[in-house]
Amino acid sequence: MRRHRAVSHYWVYHNITVLIASVAFALILFQTSLFRAFFHTFSALGYLGAFLVGIIFPSSFTVVPATAALLLLTRDLHYFFVAVAAGVGSVIGDYLIFRFIRDGLAEDLTHLFSGFGGSRIARIFHSKYFGVLTPVVGALIIASPLPDELGIGLLGASRLSDKKFILLSLVLNIGGLVILLGAFQYF
Repeated sequence: MRRHRAVSHYWVYHNITVLIASVAFALILFQTSLFRAFFHTFSALGYLGAFLVGIIFPSSFTVVPATAALLLLTRDLHYFFVAVAAGVGSVIGDYLIFRFIRDGLAEDLTHLFSGFGGSRIARIFHSKYFGVLTPVVGALIIASPLPDELGIGLLGASRLSDKKFILLSLVLNIGGLVILLGAFQYF
């Protein structure tokens, strides 16, 4: 039987805290020889390095260092192919998060909402507007440079099949990375 954390103990601002910690971590990391060695390792691997960095790109904690590594890779490699390689890698990271969220999300949400008038909240999740807007908002989040967890959670809540999620994740990640890395080329 799975143990649930009490609603009162739920860390409300954990995503913001993780993002701030990630930025601080990345800023400190950029100043070290460790990051330079890390970057040179992935740079030496070329597009395979971009693929490997892409795997860690979707996570809140690693999005900032991964973005920096991808931007630095575009100094030596063509940005479009870096975006494609990293986008394919991002699908792996997204899918792992998708399975984790989808497999445990229903049970966690049921427990969380049962204390807050579960029937009213359940009606929101079953409304036609939620069914239409959820995948759209989730897709926009995945395509943006924001961490993907919230978007993946929304897509998981929309009961998207694994195959459709993988295809959508591939298109959105490659498209988002092409725009992000392409824009960096002009600044």
